[in-house]
Formats: sequence, C-alpha cells, structure tokens
Amino acid sequence: MTTQSTPHLLKVFIVIILILTYNCTPDDPSDVTPADPTHISPDINEDGKLNILILGTSHSINSSAAGFAANNIAEELNRILSHDKTLDLEVGISFEDIYQTKEVAYGLGQAGNVYNANCYAHSLMQYYYWPDGQADRLGNLAGQNGTQWDYVVVASDPYIVAKLPGYYALGVNKIVSKIAEGGAKPLLLMVWPRDEAITASMSHYEEFTYRTADHAGVDTKTVPAGLAWESLPSAKKDTATEHPTPNGAYLAAASVYAQLLNKSAKASDYVYDDEIADIVFTTLTDEAGQIHYTGERSFMSPFKSCDIEDSTLNYNHTGTSSENGILNGLQWIIEQSDRTLVNGGTPPIDFNYGRANTNFEPHKRYKIDPAQFDFSLGFPMQDNGNYGDVSMLYGLDKRYDDSNNGTDLGTALYMVHQSELPYARAIPVRTLYALIKEAIPSQSAYSDNWHMHGNLNKAIGAYMYTLLTGDYVLGEEPEDRNSNAWKAWMSHKIGYETAYTLMTLKGIPPHTD
Repeated sequence: MTTQSTPHLLKVFIVIILILTYNCTPDDPSDVTPADPTHISPDINEDGKLNILILGTSHSINSSAAGFAANNIAEELNRILSHDKTLDLEVGISFEDIYQTKEVAYGLGQAGNVYNANCYAHSLMQYYYWPDGQADRLGNLAGQNGTQWDYVVVASDPYIVAKLPGYYALGVNKIVSKIAEGGAKPLLLMVWPRDEAITASMSHYEEFTYRTADHAGVDTKTVPAGLAWESLPSAKKDTATEHPTPNGAYLAAASVYAQLLNKSAKASDYVYDDEIADIVFTTLTDEAGQIHYTGERSFMSPFKSCDIEDSTLNYNHTGTSSENGILNGLQWIIEQSDRTLVNGGTPPIDFNYGRANTNFEPHKRYKIDPAQFDFSLGFPMQDNGNYGDVSMLYGLDKRYDDSNNGTDLGTALYMVHQSELPYARAIPVRTLYALIKEAIPSQSAYSDNWHMHGNLNKAIGAYMYTLLTGDYVLGEEPEDRNSNAWKAWMSHKIGYETAYTLMTLKGIPPHTD
C-alpha cells in the first residue's frame, strides 16, 4: 500500500508547485524591476576624492618625432569628470612631464678630461632615476607628498615604445611598482605616434602595450586609447604641432574616463565631441575580449635574447682594461653555471664585445662582422670617476644630441639607426649602475678613478649571460645584507632580472627555488 501511494502523492505535489509558480509569475515581463547596475566608484582609497596623476613626455628622444604630452589630457579629463553630476567626489587631476634637461659635468676617458654636456630625460627609467628631485618625484608617485592618488595614468615616448619596447617595459615596471606602494592603481595608456613612418604601426603599439601591462609585476590595466584613435574617421584625426592633438587629448581623457566608470564620456555635461566619446567607449568594450598578441615576442631590438644553446661560449674583445674587468664579471657568472667560456675559436664564434662610443678611441668599439661573430655586444664607455657616480645617473637616455652613442639608449638607438641588427646587442651599463645604487646606496660605480667596480662588472656579466643564453644561474640569497657576498649576489640578481625584462617584457623573472 505504501509503496504504491508514494508516486501518486509525488505527482500531486509537483502539480501544486507548478500551479503556484504559474500564479506567481507576472503577466507582463516588464513588471519585473531590473536590478540596479553595480555602482562603480573610482575613489579607491575612499577619502571622498578622485585624485588622478597623468605622466607623459613633451619631447621625444628623437628630435624628428613627437612626444606624448600629458598636460592637455589632464585638462580634458578634469573637465569631463568635473561636469559629471553623478560623480559625488572632489576631483583633482594633475600631470607630470617626464622630459627633463640639465647641463652636467662629466669626465671623459681615463685621463678624466672634464666636459659639460646637456643631458635629457625621455624614458620612464630616466624619469625614475633622474637625480634632481628624485626623492620628491618617487614620493609623489607613491602618494606620500600630500596627495594620495587613486589612479596614475602612464604614457610614454612613442619613439621608445616603437624602437626599444623592452626598455619601455623596464621603465613601466619601475614606475607601476612605485605607484602600487601608495595603493593607487596604475593604468597604462596605449599611445600612438604622430608619424608612423619613423616610428611603428598601430599593431606594434597594441602588442607591446598589452604585453607590458599583462606581464607587469603589479596589476596594471591597459587603456586602449591608440586603438580608439585608429578607429576615428579621418575627419576627426586633427593635426597640430602638439601631440596628442586637441582631439587626441580629449580622446585619451575620454578613454581614461571610460576605463574608470565603464561609460561613455558623453554622460558628462562637458560637451566636446560625442562621436569621439562613443567611439572610445565602443573600443574599450570591444577590445576587452580580444587577443592582442600571441606567443613570445619576435620583434628585433638591441635587447632581444640571442638564445645561444652551446655549452661553450666563445668570445672575443679588443683587450681594454674595462673589457677585462667585464670579463672577470662574466667569468664569475660562468663559474656558477654548467657552461664554459673560451677566448676565440673557429669563426663565426658566439660573440664579441666592446665599447660603443664613436667619440673616443673608436678603434676599441665592438665589431659587426657576421663572418667572424654571431653577435656583437656594445656598452657605453663609463664616465671617469671624478664625476661619474653622479654623471652616469644622468646618462641613461641622451647626451648632447640624437647622434651621440655614449648613453644606454644612445648605444641602442645607434645600433637601430645604423642597421646593425640582428647582430648587435646593447649592454645598458648606466641603467645597471642606477639599479645597483638604488639597492646598495653606498655602492660606487668604480674600484678606482677609472675602472668599474667589481659588483658592476658582475651585474654586467649576469646581464650578458642571460642575454646570450636566455638562462640564469642565480643562487640563494646570503642572509647578511651588509656582507660583500650579499652585495655581489644582489648585483648578479639585478643583471639577470634586467636582461630578462628587456628580453621578454615580463616584470616577474623566474628565480631558483
């Protein structure tokens, strides 16, 4: 009896549930009140203010190209946000110009003859390490100078992104790490060039902006302003001596606004151009689900990995004391690996290395000769020790003019301009020194008035090893941070990590267990 009645009772129960469900369903679907959309508050630190800092550069490292200035973008963003009546926040928009210039005294060669040269900051790395006002500048990025930022928007010199994307990524990672210290969110603005003929295609900017942001050491979002600019009808692409143009500045600002609030800038009562605002928002929405690059980077640059798999590395150099010092550093790294280092061999051998400067003893430069060497590594000769601990920190980007190759980027761009790729590779000695100086403030670049310090040579050796092989041999960190062993280990780490980021555009290098 019980087993037979159970199915009947279950059927009755189901019918009752269906009747109740039907009776509770509204006749008109429009009677259902939709849930309110999630409110997006850009006030990250919840202080009732929306503070945004925008970085850009008014001058390009190439005098024939244009920078990407932040001042007009900041002005347009302030207008858009200040006229958004739905935003119950005090709005504060600021900008900083990456570009700096200063006449700096330096000593040339072992004799130390003193010269004065105009030095320039164009890259994010030089902006970070420019000695004048560095503490205030970095404190400001970290929100420690009176304004706690919610967002910091990072734009860069389009020419550097075009020709040296690895160095762009290296700078982005330094900047966004400092931004994150203060709790702000970094946004990487995809820039675009004024003239693609002397820079790169929009697909290049897309790939390397997204690669850099996606693999940054801290969470960093891409703002696809460059793709929005590309989507504009030609009539909207205005021209001007300044870059970005007025329409471009509004577009960049509208892109940041859309990124923060997930809506078109036409929602603001500030009216500039609703068509541009809608194109920006459509671009942001469409690009969110797109694939912007595939595989590993293949772009050829002076910082690309050589990928030598040989167990024996055959080398050559011209025999200067500076090169012998670097050889000591490289040998120190090799001794920690399962490879060997041999002078000479049957040509073409793996690599030669030497000074890069053309303005001092040019016969001691690296040699481009594919029949003799697979790769040729060049480094900007160190300044003399009479001023070098300071002057080297001004020498990452540019000294004198576009043709001078006595700086890190001067060396790299000379290789590009002289069509020395795919054989040439650059060793950024001054960048390595700046990184070591940050980690070990008491560290000099010199062992005497001319020769580079052993720790700098170790950093150069580690950089060369990773650049040449794509490999690393970093051991465990010594416990005593005041010991010479720790300082040598840190120099090794800096050399390896710098090469890794320059080669891969990734901000978190793999380490040994």
